[in-house]
Amino acid sequence: MKMNWNGLTATALGLALVSGAVAAVAAPDRGGSTAAAQKRADRRMAGAREAMARGVPAAAVRQAEAAVIQAPRDPQARAMLGRAYLAAGRFQSAETALGDALALDPTLVRVAINRALAQIALGRADEAATALDALRGTGNDADVGLALALLGRPDEARPLLLAAARAPGADARVRQNLAFALALEGRWNEAATIAAQDVPLDLVADRLRRWAAVGQLRADPARQVGAMLGVLPVADGGQPAALALVAEPASRAPVLLAQVAPPPAPPLPFVVPPPVLLPVEAQAPVLPAVIPVVMAGEPRIAAFAGPPVMRLGRSVTQQRGQARPRPAIVPAEGPIMLVSRGVKDRSPAKWVVQIGAYSTPVRTEIAWTALSRRAAFLADYTPTGSGFRHRGAMLHRLSIGGLASRTQAHRLCGRIRAVGGHCFIRTDGGDRPMQWTLRTRIVEPA
Repeated sequence: MKMNWNGLTATALGLALVSGAVAAVAAPDRGGSTAAAQKRADRRMAGAREAMARGVPAAAVRQAEAAVIQAPRDPQARAMLGRAYLAAGRFQSAETALGDALALDPTLVRVAINRALAQIALGRADEAATALDALRGTGNDADVGLALALLGRPDEARPLLLAAARAPGADARVRQNLAFALALEGRWNEAATIAAQDVPLDLVADRLRRWAAVGQLRADPARQVGAMLGVLPVADGGQPAALALVAEPASRAPVLLAQVAPPPAPPLPFVVPPPVLLPVEAQAPVLPAVIPVVMAGEPRIAAFAGPPVMRLGRSVTQQRGQARPRPAIVPAEGPIMLVSRGVKDRSPAKWVVQIGAYSTPVRTEIAWTALSRRAAFLADYTPTGSGFRHRGAMLHRLSIGGLASRTQAHRLCGRIRAVGGHCFIRTDGGDRPMQWTLRTRIVEPA
């Protein structure tokens, strides 16, 4: 089944390939697999990512299951398997695989968000609410707020989404998540006003109709989550038993041999030495003991549940052959300001770091994924690019835009070269976020 990745909201690359970022920063335990087995597992995970990019979740599931067989204690392989199950509409298997990934590495925040989505689809609202409450303040308020709105807790979701939308650097994904949550509350004027900031005006009405269709599925959480993610729920018997996570065997305690105590030595004669008196001026002053204070560093939390995507289609209540009504969009009484008042200069930055140019958009994502595994700092940037023709062939640039100065661009390019990447500096040429960042990131491991 070819999946429809377009539509409901956009995604930021901050979600991007969390697994690569975690591996580069913290170097987690990949499960003790042999080097050859781990290399085979990495190839399978790359194949799963490519299948997800092509919209073929069944192939992604096969590749991810093979990766888990090769490296059963690799949290990134388990997270990729859960993401593939979500894309295939297998929510029970997804919840199990994502739970196994968290058991191996509890710091995978976006994996926890994806698991909460699977729990909502399975009707386990209490477990999902507990998990989402624990994820507040981890830097993923836009995704946590959206999941809370889907859970039917708008009063808790709205403040999180408003704060995320007003934060400096908020992107289209955050604003569209806010608009979607307002639509679920029935606040259509505000939802339309915010959606129009990033969606062409002639497409806003269609977007609102699709959001209304998702809201009408509240009584069927599996179909509602599936509609938001753009997948069709299927009958799921659960993850194969061969892929079950087996607890690591406890190490055997060493066997202690009995030892015979040596006979006690004869007591030494008690001799009291004569006291030695020093003059008062020669005695050293007694200084207070200094106790060193060791401050533990704050653990760094990795940043794929990702924003929703749903299928284009008729409204639930629309009959075949009937024209779809276009709801009138009544402008709000006043504009909703989503940028802090202190920001005055809204002109786009003009410096760009170009990483390469590729024949297809899929190859740009693969290149970004490979580079992100070596350069964890790229999780803070959104990949951009533009198309151009060279000798009759269409090429696709892969770049990082939005850099305020040439010095900042040179510094970022130097960091990329330090991990073995290639790049050069140029001015902005109309680069926009890559199309594959606009689909739901059922966050990866990443």
